[in-house]
Amino acid sequence: MFRQLLWKEWREQRWKLIFGIVMLVFFTGTLMATQLSTSREVLVAVWMLGGLVMALYSAMGVFAPEISNGTQIFLATKPIQPWKIFFGKWLIGWLNFTVPMLVCSVGLAIINLTRPEGQLFDLQYITRGTFAGLGFGTMLYTMTCCFAPRKSGEAMAGLTGLIVGLVFFAHMGIIEMTIRPWNKPFPVLYELISFLNPIMWINFIQPISSNIHLWLLAIEQFILFGLTIVYGYRKWKRS
Repeated sequence: MFRQLLWKEWREQRWKLIFGIVMLVFFTGTLMATQLSTSREVLVAVWMLGGLVMALYSAMGVFAPEISNGTQIFLATKPIQPWKIFFGKWLIGWLNFTVPMLVCSVGLAIINLTRPEGQLFDLQYITRGTFAGLGFGTMLYTMTCCFAPRKSGEAMAGLTGLIVGLVFFAHMGIIEMTIRPWNKPFPVLYELISFLNPIMWINFIQPISSNIHLWLLAIEQFILFGLTIVYGYRKWKRS
């Protein structure tokens, strides 16, 4: 039954995956061909577009349509555990922005390695940036899905995502203005407080002060992600 659910979700949402790949590849190719931006700016644009816009767009079409179309009762009558329904829908929606980002990043890495003039940027930069973009996109996507009101439609889910994004950026600005002076005497404290904000996955692009700190920050992010998933699942189960 779980495979049937995944197949249903895939058939309903596969056009978003195809659209995302085509749009992101076309956008990236246009920027690279016109050379209106530097190579690093192109990479950042791909990560931000995939991790912000596409993640938000994908989150709007995961759980909200079940409410708008009145099909949540249909799902509840199926002989399958609620957590499988929740995870299956979340997974397919997550792939809708993850796959396009990976396709573009791999393509840029190949172009970078095969250029006869030499490499444009370090492959480690592409790897770290893609990892950070996927991390931020996953957090924004998950929080939008889980924090949207239970009986909200696509528009309300999108509004929830915008509010979550604004809170992310506002928190980041507050940290930069008030906590940054503590960076030199207490770098660990600064990093931990910074990464309480899911958007600070972007900081993974830059070297962390030590590998121990990196593991601490990664664990902190996974705890935030786990708490969000548990909250969203409990709310979905009640609906």
